[in-house]
Amino acid sequence: MNAPVVNGAATPATTPAATAPVARPDRPKLPEGAEYQANGSVKVTLQYPVEQKSIVNGTPQTELVSTIMLNRLKGRGVTEMLNVEGEGDRIRAMLEASAGMTGPKADALLGEMDGEDFLTLSRVASTFLKSGAKTGRSS
Repeated sequence: MNAPVVNGAATPATTPAATAPVARPDRPKLPEGAEYQANGSVKVTLQYPVEQKSIVNGTPQTELVSTIMLNRLKGRGVTEMLNVEGEGDRIRAMLEASAGMTGPKADALLGEMDGEDFLTLSRVASTFLKSGAKTGRSS
């Protein structure tokens, strides 16, 4: 059995205490498949995992991305998101900043991701911005 994959990296079968799921009534309700972690991040399990292909040292590799960890947005990520034209690209920039993804690997992952999973990630990332403000989407 393979270890779960989070943001392209295999994780141990046991979850460390710092990222264990926690329930806090003071946080916005998350969509199904998303859960708050003790460190404030949100683990989102994709309904339709994405197969990513790459070449490492000349050897083709395939990894299945089944979960994405989203974190609170930092100033740089918000600035990049707000500077992008178009709502779809703005949401994509928000997801990349929240997940810490960049470059061709992020492009491939988000480009191949099922639309429903993409929208779930955008709803989760929007919870880090008060009232979902400035994403171009209403709450």
